[in-house]
Amino acid sequence: MTIQSGLSSWVLAIVTALKDQGTDTNALMTGIKMNPDKVGDTNYRYSQEQVSNLWKAAVESTGDLEFGLKVARYIRPSTFHVVGYAMSCSSTLKRSTERFVKSARLISDSALVELVAGKNTHTLTVDLNIDGNRPIYQTIDTMMAGFFMLSEWILTKPIIPVAVTFKHGPPKDVTEYNDVFRCEVEFNSPTNSVVFNSSDLTQAIPSANEELAIMLDEMTSEHLSLRYSSRFSRKVREALILTLPNGQPTKGKVAKHLAVSERTLLRRLRDEGTNFQDVLDRLRENLAYDYLNQDDLTIDSISYLLGFSSVGTFSRAFLRWTGRRPSIWRSDRNKARVVSSEV
Repeated sequence: MTIQSGLSSWVLAIVTALKDQGTDTNALMTGIKMNPDKVGDTNYRYSQEQVSNLWKAAVESTGDLEFGLKVARYIRPSTFHVVGYAMSCSSTLKRSTERFVKSARLISDSALVELVAGKNTHTLTVDLNIDGNRPIYQTIDTMMAGFFMLSEWILTKPIIPVAVTFKHGPPKDVTEYNDVFRCEVEFNSPTNSVVFNSSDLTQAIPSANEELAIMLDEMTSEHLSLRYSSRFSRKVREALILTLPNGQPTKGKVAKHLAVSERTLLRRLRDEGTNFQDVLDRLRENLAYDYLNQDDLTIDSISYLLGFSSVGTFSRAFLRWTGRRPSIWRSDRNKARVVSSEV
């Protein structure tokens, strides 16, 4: 089974909050067999077990059950790696949120994040899949509050959610939760969620620069590809590359190519915290960026190379990934390339 891990930049927020409370973080981390020298390395990843142990030690050291909310105040765009910078220059808060949802797995292998549209609302749900174990709730507090506070920072104005829910039970004093989210918070809920008014998510971000965000999307895709380069999912990607031009790929075809049963294929992907459709979508998106940067390839040709049944199907999928049609993305990317060359 693949070891789950999280970015060092996420650990940095925990360590910074501990230092500000007077904790000797070097001694604390050494005591739980974490290397404190790697905290500033933005590309280093700690195992999920190490991160969980750090949370337990942090709560025990501070005696603060709401310590997760303290950590959230130290969340910055850099905490989310390249994804955070793409969020900061997205056109709207909705695009920023979509980028966070799509790439949360780069931040933590165990992250489960989803954005669901309602009639007049959008609901962001957050959870952690730690090999079937229940996550330490302070981690969820930081993910929820950190994302929310970063969104306000990006938008440069406060947001009042429709509702906020947590799976864990209520604290003795809910004041800190109400202060962060500016609304009544519900505990012992079936989900960890923030419900936004859809109109709030359509607000324009003052520092918007979608041309730059597009370039950062490509970097994010590359980082995700490298992240899975030594895994079974990498073998699935390689098999898919061979089968894509032959039409819609199937689990059965890929399993046969890898000489495993379909059941084994799905189980091994599940052990890595992913699934067949996710691997396929990420591969298609990654290849789409490469193909769209080749001006001699038409949209029709790219659709065929990616194994889509029609140009319309490809266009809808690309719109879901990036918020843009392929032709518009290509035009914007070319503009960004010109601007980059002039700087």
